[in-house]
Amino acid sequence: MTNGLNRRDLFRSAGALAFLGGIGLGPHAALAASTTLRAAITGYNVINTLDPGKATLIPEFYVIWGIYNGLLKFDDNMKIVPDLAESYGHAEDGSLEFKLRAGVKFHDGTEMTSEDVKFSLERVMDEAFGSPNRSKVVEIERIEAVDPLTVRIYMKRPFAPLLTFLTNARTGTQIVSKKAVEAAGEEAFGRAPVGTGPFKLAGWDAGTGLKLVAHADYFEGPSSITDVEIPLISEEASGVTALKGGQIDMTSTVPPADVPTLLQDKSVTLLREPGLNTRFFSINLTKAPFDDIHFRTAVSMAFQREAMVAAVLFGEGKVASGIIPPGLGDYFSGETHPETTFDPAAAKAEMAKSKYKPDEIAVPVITWGGGFWKRMAEVFVAQVNQTLGTKFTVEVTDSNAAYARQQSGDFLCSAWGWLGMVDPDEYVGDILASKGWRNFGKYSNAEVDELASAGAAELDPSKRADIYRKAEAIAMKEVAVIPCFFSNIGNLLSANVTGFHQKPYSNFADQFHSMKKV
Repeated sequence: MTNGLNRRDLFRSAGALAFLGGIGLGPHAALAASTTLRAAITGYNVINTLDPGKATLIPEFYVIWGIYNGLLKFDDNMKIVPDLAESYGHAEDGSLEFKLRAGVKFHDGTEMTSEDVKFSLERVMDEAFGSPNRSKVVEIERIEAVDPLTVRIYMKRPFAPLLTFLTNARTGTQIVSKKAVEAAGEEAFGRAPVGTGPFKLAGWDAGTGLKLVAHADYFEGPSSITDVEIPLISEEASGVTALKGGQIDMTSTVPPADVPTLLQDKSVTLLREPGLNTRFFSINLTKAPFDDIHFRTAVSMAFQREAMVAAVLFGEGKVASGIIPPGLGDYFSGETHPETTFDPAAAKAEMAKSKYKPDEIAVPVITWGGGFWKRMAEVFVAQVNQTLGTKFTVEVTDSNAAYARQQSGDFLCSAWGWLGMVDPDEYVGDILASKGWRNFGKYSNAEVDELASAGAAELDPSKRADIYRKAEAIAMKEVAVIPCFFSNIGNLLSANVTGFHQKPYSNFADQFHSMKKV
């Protein structure tokens, strides 16, 4: 690793260079003001919207968390505490009642009221709005704005994840300004967001970066940071180089290969912990050859996940036999499923039962970038081809194109995963249930659907864990997806940056308000 910075290698595009020059990340960027935080989103180069109701990608939420607030939030110990709500509890009529903070102002100077809360949640509930997070609020029957500072939520049935889904996490339920949305229109609002958060949008160059400035009327008071520059750096390793060269102050991710060296480096602070994430190969069960259970089972058994953790994560993660991560406690089964365990002999036996020959259909495995995700696909393809004689190839594109192809069904197999999901319903209900919005492979099993529904309604944590573990076991036996590993999360900060509290869902901009450069 070197402190020198090759700008072409770092930013990979003239557009990014122009943006970074415009916001002050030039050759003397190390002299940036102590009130300016240069926080790079690394490993991604696309942000499509900053409307929480429409957002789907983790880099979008990285920024959303600093622009908006939720009714609730997670504290540093991952306990749910009030945010825009001052208090909450059950009213006499059985509804969930929220008392809002008085005097909270949006970025445009208007005061937040119960009508904004009602509007924000109802637009996500509205099927016509098309929010990817609609499942998080679909069990709400109605919302009442009792008075300007009181909101009541009435449920159709018990719904265990509700409080979790009202936090300022990867939920889509952050509170927006009703006035601003109606004035701008749904599409334009995503490019000109108005929230109550500690920072507001001041500039955005698509594909290159954003600029935030402090919200002077933020209800928790002023921050030491007055403005934030957020370049989008597609390669994680380039982010490390930029930070070591004094051009940025922190990164949203850390390349696993660099962890041992960075741990010994006194000029930086490395934060890392097991993450709430799941990494797998998404397979299209509506198309040959993955419509055949024997073929996909054979593929799942044909590669060694331990080798993948070593080669891709350099030990910064754990092998996955399912999709629910260890960070969710009792919801993690810890069971080893034979269908998701390396067994070359069993894999060949399964392939012999398939209606397809191993090399009958060429399978492009979609991935993107030049780091983590590309290596994951390369290791997978090499081992599966070697074990089974299949004709798998690696197809590299960009993350936005890979995501779009999964959404449209234009894929056979793709390296994929989700980061920042804090409730088991987001894994079982979203990925494995027939109507789950993350179920791109179109897996469908009536019993899994029933279990997912029952798990969401079960308020007893122990019973709920049993339900989700059972659903996961059924889906893994049928190889709904091909699980690979759970990865650690990481942030890299310059040694003079303090106040960032890492959380397992890979938080980012929610911490800017508490940070300092010393």
